[in-house]
Amino acid sequence: MIQIVSTVLLGLASVSSAWCAYQASLWSGIQTHGITVAEAAQFAGTREFTAMNRNMSIDVGVFLSYISATQSGHQKEAEFLRRHARPELRPALEGWIADIREGKEDAPLPFARADYRLATQDQILVLDQHAGRAVAAANDANDHGDMYVLHTVLLAISLFLLGAGAQAHGRTAQIAALSLGGLVFVLTTVSVARLPRARPGSSQESTGPPAPSRPTASLP
Repeated sequence: MIQIVSTVLLGLASVSSAWCAYQASLWSGIQTHGITVAEAAQFAGTREFTAMNRNMSIDVGVFLSYISATQSGHQKEAEFLRRHARPELRPALEGWIADIREGKEDAPLPFARADYRLATQDQILVLDQHAGRAVAAANDANDHGDMYVLHTVLLAISLFLLGAGAQAHGRTAQIAALSLGGLVFVLTTVSVARLPRARPGSSQESTGPPAPSRPTASLP
């Protein structure tokens, strides 16, 4: 009877140990995916930040050229710059021009106005948030994987005790080892049942970073 119980528990413990190792592997894959997504989002965010700085430099150049042309009396040049300013600059520039013509000497510069906002600013924020979620998912996956590795070790201890019980000499030693191994197995199995499970192909972040918009960096 002891041999039958020991064999059954050994089989169950072996299957459970393999299951835990499998789950640890799946969570490791999810962690890697999360890190990859975060890196892609961060790279895209850096690219968008570069584009934003380039567009802002163009806008500053247009604004300074407009002021220079206006002060020099080159109205045709000033009007050309005004009409052909980038769409993101034009509302703020028009607002600033209107304030100046009304005699508002403390009128804020176009770049300090609420209607001057680069589209890439919103895109950068979206990418940063996406990267943050991906990193959080990767950290969660790492924690879950570590827990499955821990339970794999506990099941290995259970297997050792059950195996020792089957090989022990004397009924008392067999029962003691079998009981201890069975207790470790049962407690570990109950704990494993409470852990989150990963499925093949599953991911905490199923989609990559959103495709960034590509605002023009030249005058329309």
